[in-house]
Amino acid sequence: MLHRVSRVVLIGWMGFAGVGAGWSQSAAAPAGLPAEEIVARMVARNLARQALLERYTSERVYRVEYKGTGGEHRAEIEVHAEYTAPGTKRLTVVSESGSKMICEKVLRRLVASEEESSDKANRIQTMLSTANYFVTLEGEETVDGVRAWVLQVSPKVDNRFTYRGRVWVSEEDYGLVRVVGEPAKNPSWWINRASFETRYVRDEGFWLPEKNVSVSHVRIGGEARLTIEYGAYHVVVGSANGHGETALVAGQAAAGSTAGR
Repeated sequence: MLHRVSRVVLIGWMGFAGVGAGWSQSAAAPAGLPAEEIVARMVARNLARQALLERYTSERVYRVEYKGTGGEHRAEIEVHAEYTAPGTKRLTVVSESGSKMICEKVLRRLVASEEESSDKANRIQTMLSTANYFVTLEGEETVDGVRAWVLQVSPKVDNRFTYRGRVWVSEEDYGLVRVVGEPAKNPSWWINRASFETRYVRDEGFWLPEKNVSVSHVRIGGEARLTIEYGAYHVVVGSANGHGETALVAGQAAAGSTAGR
């Protein structure tokens, strides 16, 4: 039973680990923009910022907790993540604990799927843009001290890498602050419903993934929860003189300072 549940929820999580990830540097943005213009400017800024990013490393924790007809099970792996421009991501498992079956059949496969989604074709598919998504401006909210536009988004094409839901975009610098949604396409009959939330943290002008929580409700009973904690980042950013500058970004420490900015 646990093997079947694990296989089902893995399908539901593929493509949504770190969904919508982007690198955002601060620059004042005008208010009163339509949704399409907000997204267009966000995309343009992301392209410019991506050109500055040389590489980063981070130490992540992936955790699965399942409660249901198969009992209660837990598994966790620690992963070393390394990104190198222009778009190569390498994820290496350095330790694991808990259910060996979940580690092997769910977490390790999830990590492999995340590497796949960093490929150019899949990045184009999943990138939040008016080419890929319908967008509607719902209003404005403050998230962790950051004033943000709230956009309702739905994909123009449903696939396993796209989603529908709401996104929060910083009014100050077009950074992605928060994403809450569900897969555009139900990955399996066995999953009754699935949802995810990704939060980002700003430090030194950059928005980086801080935490992702994905929940799948299995039709035969039970709930599986995946949590990804992104930890600290070592970021190397290109400069005009061609030499990289290194910054250490601690996710949890930066989260506490965001509201004061």
